[in-house]
Parts: sequence; C-alpha cells; structure tokens
Amino acid sequence: MGTAAVWHFRLAAGAFAIAIAAELLCQAMRGPAGAGVWGWLAILGGAGWVVGLVWRERVGVLRAWFCCLWVMTMSLLAMRIAARTGFLFGQVEFPGFEPLSIAQVPVTAPLLVWMIVGGSYPVVEGLWGEWRAGVSTFTAVVTVQVALMVMPVVGSLRGYWRWPAGGAFLGMPWSGLAAWFILGLALALGLVIMGDNWSSAEARTRRQAWTPAAVLLALTIVCLGANLLGRLWLAVAISAANAVLFGAVVVWYLRDRRE
Repeated sequence: MGTAAVWHFRLAAGAFAIAIAAELLCQAMRGPAGAGVWGWLAILGGAGWVVGLVWRERVGVLRAWFCCLWVMTMSLLAMRIAARTGFLFGQVEFPGFEPLSIAQVPVTAPLLVWMIVGGSYPVVEGLWGEWRAGVSTFTAVVTVQVALMVMPVVGSLRGYWRWPAGGAFLGMPWSGLAAWFILGLALALGLVIMGDNWSSAEARTRRQAWTPAAVLLALTIVCLGANLLGRLWLAVAISAANAVLFGAVVVWYLRDRRE
C-alpha cells in the first residue's frame, strides 16, 4: 500500500471512528435514539468507505467501484421492489428518510448492505479460503446474523424501517430474514465471480481481513448499546454473540498478520 493509500485509509478509518464515538456518546445521552438519521448515515458512510478501500487493494480502484455499485444497485432494486410489491422482504416502508431517499428507498439501505456483504466477504474468505460455495453461503449467513441485530435498531427502536403488517421477530416477518439470506447469497456469488477474475491469490490475503472484521465489530457494539438501552433482550443476546464472534475474528487475524 502506497503512502497516499495509507493516508486515505487512515482518513477513512478516522472518520468512521469519530462517527462511532459520536453515536455511542449520543446513546449515552439520549438513549436508543442515538445520533439520529444523520448519525446513522455517517456510520454507514464511513464503514462503506473503509470496506471500499479494502476492495481497492484486492481488485484496483475502478473494479472496486464496480463491486460496490453491483452490491448497492442490486440491493436498492430489491428494496424498491419490496416497497412497491412486498416481494421477498414483505411490504416494507421507510418513514423519516424522504430527504435521503432514492426511488423511495433510503440511501442508508444500500450502504448497509455494502457494509455487511462487502465487509463480511473478505472475512469469510480468510476463514474458508478458495472454497467458493462455502464463501458465498457463509457470507449470506453472516448477512442474516448482522440483520438480526441491526433490524431491531432501525425498526423497533428508531422506526427507519417498518413492516405495517408486523412480524414475528420484533416486528419483522420471518420472510424478511429469508430475504436477507437470499440477497446476501446472490450478491456474494457476484463478488465471487468478480473477485476471482480481477484479483490474484496474493491479493486475497488474510492480512486485509482484520479491517472489515473490525468494522463489523464496531457496528455490533453500536447495535448492542442501542438494543440494551431499548431493552430488546433477544436482540441484545444476538448482538453480544456477534460481538464475541467478530472480536475473536479480529484478534485472530491480527495475530496472523503479525506472523
């Protein structure tokens, strides 16, 4: 990584860290509402920036943009179809995001998907190596894991996402969880194809994987705090389990990086 790339990464990581710190401070002062819509956008924007830099190291600048646009465009389309027809995710609404919406879908939705799928893919790849079916499947599993802790925050606590018909899991239907898995699997398969064609085995190294794992850990801490303050105990348990998992992955990757 060149000098300019190092400073670019430090700037992105610093912006993300500031957004996380501001959100946690606002949670301490305001409860589960946290820093609100703009704070959530800052967190996801910073996280997406860091994940994008990891992909730049893997496949180059233009191809990293293509991977990002692939994930964000397809997720935006899926959310748009769900909002209009109820397909896959169920009939979903996004109140409170009118100024920050594209085609009636908040910009934070595709940013969230890019952070989760684009971030978890290199983490899972570092664990499973070149077994592509396993990488795609477990990336989809991690997508569901993260959705289980994020959706209560943006749905039940903050009202950014809403299923008018309700659902079994804190207001979200079980079909919504299945949709997260299907979406994560489809997007991961696309990243498998692009990642294999556009990068060498040397570029797909475990030394990169600690960064997106740390991003997922930071998001987990934010969700754990919000769910704890909101007394959503099932979501708290899921967030705590994810914190242990992502924390262990970060430590393992950092130890592997020093060797």
